[in-house]
Amino acid sequence: MKKIKYIVAILSLFIGFTACKKQLSDMNTNPLALSTLPDEYLFTSAVRQSFWDCSHELRFFAQYDHFYVTNSEDRAADGYLDFHTQDIYKEMFSAVYTGPLRYINEVLALTSSGKTKNQVRNAIAQIVSVTNFARATDCWGDIPYTEGAQGGTIKYPKYDRQKAIYSDMSDKLKAAVNLLKSANPGDGYVGADPIYNNDLTKWVRFANSFRFRLAMRIRFVDPTTSASIITECMTQPLIETNDQNFELRHQESDNGEFYNHWYDLRKNQNYKMSEKITEWLKSTNDPRLNVFVQPNANSEQKGAINGLNDQAYSLVTWTDYSDPMPVLYSKSLSQPMMCASEVWFLKAEAALFNLIPGDANEFYQKGMNLNLQQWNVSADLASAFISTETEATLNGSQENMFRQIGTQMWIAFFPNYAEAWSNIRRTGYPEIPQRTDASIYSLGVTNGFLPKRFKYASSEYLNNQINVDNAVKAQGPDKIDTPVWWDVRGN
Repeated sequence: MKKIKYIVAILSLFIGFTACKKQLSDMNTNPLALSTLPDEYLFTSAVRQSFWDCSHELRFFAQYDHFYVTNSEDRAADGYLDFHTQDIYKEMFSAVYTGPLRYINEVLALTSSGKTKNQVRNAIAQIVSVTNFARATDCWGDIPYTEGAQGGTIKYPKYDRQKAIYSDMSDKLKAAVNLLKSANPGDGYVGADPIYNNDLTKWVRFANSFRFRLAMRIRFVDPTTSASIITECMTQPLIETNDQNFELRHQESDNGEFYNHWYDLRKNQNYKMSEKITEWLKSTNDPRLNVFVQPNANSEQKGAINGLNDQAYSLVTWTDYSDPMPVLYSKSLSQPMMCASEVWFLKAEAALFNLIPGDANEFYQKGMNLNLQQWNVSADLASAFISTETEATLNGSQENMFRQIGTQMWIAFFPNYAEAWSNIRRTGYPEIPQRTDASIYSLGVTNGFLPKRFKYASSEYLNNQINVDNAVKAQGPDKIDTPVWWDVRGN
């Protein structure tokens, strides 16, 4: 970790020095070129930035998930409004392409040819690239992919169809797994890997698990392709235990570079727990209730209602609602991208629908146990919950069991709010009903339905209009209720 701290500091100095150079000899070069930096510096920065800006996670995803509600201006997202004329979408869109993808593309270029060619580092960088493109395409649908984040070399990148993007991402992950399985760790990012400390076996597990996630995501829209990839994924190692989780770990530090930025946001934003997550945990006697939900002044665990209109909101007493427990915004809270619990839940779903062999309920309960462990729930409480609570055992129809799995995944994604939103759209669970009573709720621009994507940034219409117009023509209206390619469940 000390070495990674030095890398981050040196990277900042290098970038600042490069930006300040004014010699005439530099006037005809690309001012954004970072290829003079060693690729390990760029790699470390790309990985850290792959865990997106947490302010957007709270504003949009956490409220779409019905985990949180706020009383700030961010409440507009909870009202299903859009921000196309503001800088918010622009900031989110550009941050991906000028941040982690910009850096990782430099790494890919450096490690693919010349004296710095390195197949092992290139494979790891491909995995990081896929994680960022996957989240971007899940947020917007069709996006610049093959020509995206190329700096000044491609000024007007074309938009690729999401189906093609998913196919290519799966192929890249498969290739990375095959190469890294027998690779020499000495060729990897020794001392510069902030996630796995250059443990290539864990990179293999993560890449294959991420590929499994992508395959499950498309199973309703392209079941044949999905089934084939799932079968392949079962032949390779997966994330199975919490020590294999892909997460950015933080420290109880006074240095903002190394603690979780939820901590700063909590000081400036007033978020309350949502009624939906609070009441669900209560109704199922879930021990995570006391992990997530802080009692109010009346010693009650009471969640706020999502989506109230201005008039209804003015009648509530904000202090009656429960704050999140401090663990959810502590300095040392890790930011997860993929955890073992999700993998076991995906296996439960796949087994339930006969896509893989195995006992769906066994996989389901394994996923719950791992998430309870992740939140330091005692073994006794976890055992009592799983052995006695009806919801902790798959039961009823196949659709009801699918609902159970989808709902437990929703809880287990905490605090990976973006992924929870994607999984709600994919599975339809937990059900987020349409808001119909305009006297109480804000129906927004979606007629009360949960948003399905983000609109493209206004800057794209200014700077890349032909290509963004072509994307809209192919995908559908540029609205937040237009579903992306894989979202076909109709929820």
